[in-house]
Amino acid sequence: MPSLSGQLLGEAASLAAAIIWACSLSLYSRYGRRVPSAGLNLYKNFVALTCLTITGFVMGFHLPEDGLRIGAFALSGLIGLALGDTLFFHGIKTIGVQRSSVIQCLAPPLAAVISWFAFHEALSQWEWLGLLVTTGALAWLIALKDRGPADTVELDWSGVAAALGAAVCQALAVIILRQSLQGVDVITGTLLRVLPALLVLSVMSYMRSGWEPLKLVFSPMRNGLILTGAAFMGTFLGLLLMSTGAKYAKAGVTTAISSTYPVWILPIAHFLLGERVSWKSVALTLLAVAGIAIMMIGDS
Repeated sequence: MPSLSGQLLGEAASLAAAIIWACSLSLYSRYGRRVPSAGLNLYKNFVALTCLTITGFVMGFHLPEDGLRIGAFALSGLIGLALGDTLFFHGIKTIGVQRSSVIQCLAPPLAAVISWFAFHEALSQWEWLGLLVTTGALAWLIALKDRGPADTVELDWSGVAAALGAAVCQALAVIILRQSLQGVDVITGTLLRVLPALLVLSVMSYMRSGWEPLKLVFSPMRNGLILTGAAFMGTFLGLLLMSTGAKYAKAGVTTAISSTYPVWILPIAHFLLGERVSWKSVALTLLAVAGIAIMMIGDS
C-alpha cells in the first residue's frame, strides 16, 4: 500500500503529465501547421523512439518472451500511434486543439463500452453515469456555434470525424494494451509500440511524397526545434510522469487526473493560439472531464 507521500507524488506526477500534454499539443498546433498530419506524426514518433532507445540502453531492455504479446504491442502501436495520432493531428489542424482534445475524452468511455460488448465486462452505475455525462457534454460542446479557433468560422465536420476516429483508435489501443503491459516495463512496452508505427509511417510517407514532410518540420529551423521539444515533452517526459503516477497513486485517480489535459489546454490555446474561449466551452469541458473522473474513481 503506497504511503501518503507516495500517493501525493503519484497524483502530482499525473497532474504534471496532463499539463505537459496540454503544452505540447498547443505547440504542435501552432508550429506544425505547415507540416502534413502524417509527417508531423512521423517526426513525433522518431523523436520518441530515439529517446526511448537511449533510455533503454541505460536502463536495460526486458523483451517479453511471448510472441503474441509482442504482436499485441505492435498492433496497439499501429492503431493508436500511427492511425490514431495522425487523425488527431488532422483534427487539431481543422477544428482547433480545444475541440480535438476534448473529443479525446471519449476514449475511456468508448473503451468501457467496447469491452462491455466484446468481452462482457460489467459496468457499474457510476461508470454508466460518467459515460453519459462525458458523451452529453461533448455532444453539446461540438454543437456550440460561438466557439472555435479565431481563424475558423464554420465547424469542419471532417475534423470532427478525424478527432472521433482518433478517440476510437485510442480506445482500441488501450483495450489491446490492458493485459499486454502486465510484467513488461513501460519503456520496453512503449518502444515495441513506437517502432512498428514509425516503420509504417515512414513507408507510407516515402511512397506518397518522399521525405518532404520531414523537411517541412525544419522549415524554418526554429519551428523544427520547437516541435522536437514538443515531441520530447509530450511523448517521452509525459510518459514517464504518467508511469510514475500509475505506480504510486490509485489507478482511477491517476487516470482521472491525467485526463484533465483538455482543461489546461483552454488557457494555453487562448493566449498562445488565439482560440476563442467562452464560458460555455469551459463549463462543458469541465463537465466532460468530470464524467471521466466519475467513471475512473467509481471503478477504483
